[in-house]
Amino acid sequence: MLNVPLASSDSEASEDQFWSAVLLYHNRPHLVNRRLLGVSQALFVKLSFSNLSVRNVCELFTRSAILYEARKLPRLLKEFISVDFVKNILEPFDKNVSFEDCSERDFLTKEDGTFVSLRILLARQVSVDNCLEVVVFDKRVKTATFIAVSEFDRRELAPSFLYQLALSSGYLSLYLQSFEDAESRSAEWLTEQLFLKLMKWIDEYNPNVNVQQSLSLVPVEAFTSLYHNLKAKYGRKIVKEWPENTDPHKFVYEDLAIAAYLITLWNTIDANKKPQFVDLGCGNGLLTFILTKEGYGGTGIDVRRRKIWDTFEGVDLKEEVISPSAACLFPHADWIIGNHSDELTPWIPVIAARSSYGCNLFLLPCCAYDFNGKKYRRRNTGVSVYCDYLEYVKSICVTCGFSIAVDKLRIPSTKRTCFVSFGRTYCETEMADADRHVQAMIGQGSVESCWNEEFVAREPKERVRNCTQLDRGVIADIIKKITLLLLEQPENLKRYDGCTWNRGSRAPLSLVAKSLGKEDLGQLKNECGGLKTLLRNHRYIFEVAEGWVCLRLPPTAVLTNLKYKEKLCWFNGNHPDGCFHSSEVCAYRH
Repeated sequence: MLNVPLASSDSEASEDQFWSAVLLYHNRPHLVNRRLLGVSQALFVKLSFSNLSVRNVCELFTRSAILYEARKLPRLLKEFISVDFVKNILEPFDKNVSFEDCSERDFLTKEDGTFVSLRILLARQVSVDNCLEVVVFDKRVKTATFIAVSEFDRRELAPSFLYQLALSSGYLSLYLQSFEDAESRSAEWLTEQLFLKLMKWIDEYNPNVNVQQSLSLVPVEAFTSLYHNLKAKYGRKIVKEWPENTDPHKFVYEDLAIAAYLITLWNTIDANKKPQFVDLGCGNGLLTFILTKEGYGGTGIDVRRRKIWDTFEGVDLKEEVISPSAACLFPHADWIIGNHSDELTPWIPVIAARSSYGCNLFLLPCCAYDFNGKKYRRRNTGVSVYCDYLEYVKSICVTCGFSIAVDKLRIPSTKRTCFVSFGRTYCETEMADADRHVQAMIGQGSVESCWNEEFVAREPKERVRNCTQLDRGVIADIIKKITLLLLEQPENLKRYDGCTWNRGSRAPLSLVAKSLGKEDLGQLKNECGGLKTLLRNHRYIFEVAEGWVCLRLPPTAVLTNLKYKEKLCWFNGNHPDGCFHSSEVCAYRH
């Protein structure tokens, strides 16, 4: 054990909690270290020593020894790393040391033993080099020692000194090798970021919950390399030329990551084949553009054309209404893509299943819709709508006969879970029988005609949803109800003529929402931002800040430079005490 204590927890932890938190950090360090995109696991072995004098194994993995072996590698890739890397470091201390390949499950079942993990830390930024990290696990003394090594002139991806996580007398502890290391910025990161995150994971430990790892279906190293290349090739240029009103950084880098994932996936399945794809509900068309430019033939279809399509030369983008029917099949497509495809999401597996036996699907659900094109109604109230919808979509994929796998993408979004199919669970000769299950699921229509008469496709013209198109009577009624609520608890000010003027109290948005009827809330539900947007549209009446609402003190003509003098004063005609100002002083017309 290292001898400089840096941090220790206040509460006890079990061995299961400790190893669960340590392995979560080991497997997914990017959850804490924002400089990383992930890790590429090269080796995980159990050590057996014949020389009983070898005890502190972590001290044998010196920086110089690791660098010496690393410099022998043609490139820092896991395919060039073998057990000889570790063997060459340890054999001078025990020529009979042996190595046994080990899985995480094997590791957790062992009560004793020393294990070594050798992996490559993958940098998030393309300008930063990847680095090697050795992790030594000692099950007997309950420690995990981390040693990250890169050349001296390179930017650090992880602390450049040894640090050790330990379960000491039932408490999580963090140790360093020297006091000099304890005064570094990296030590500050270890205590303020890593240690606190480990304590959180220990508190949240639940052995019955299976956490879905990200990028589990593709080699992380290949994905990272390709993502960096795509960012350099397309990212900055597209962001600079983005003609839409949406945030380019979110959409551009999200679609670049999805494109990198799909290409890596397809290369993993068959590196010699470039599949044909159809992107249904392609939106801005960026994913279709990137895949096309990377040599993959395909088509993007959406109900509404986007301005950015004009900049995507040589890309097959079609403005069409997609109605689930026999007319909406793609027998020549190898993959059907549903990337945030909204009301088409439940139909993607059906369309893929009926297009051809060889057709697969990639589905990234976002907004929850059912087969009729309306919002999905949660079936399991014990989980969130999103989690319940994921189970529903997965069940559709299974009913359609797909051999389905679940993965989690690394994109700037909270909804990152995707479904990927790997062929069918039935033989091609059984397609007709399999389709009967599909038909029973969708419940209406027939294979030849419209598959569901209730389905309502999205309107080609995007409806304005900022509360400005609501019925004026509805808006006036909602404003009146909110005003009366705020005036219930008076705050009296002296008006220009000496009379009292009730400004009212502040109220939380949650209370304001509760004061409105179901009908009013139903009107606001389909508007972007809902109640908050309505209030901000009427900022001459209300102030909204940090989740609270109050009446605004009417502005004066001097402050507004007579800008609004032609408009009627709302307070003068609607507030029980009239306007706070005289007609000469008020910014609005009385």
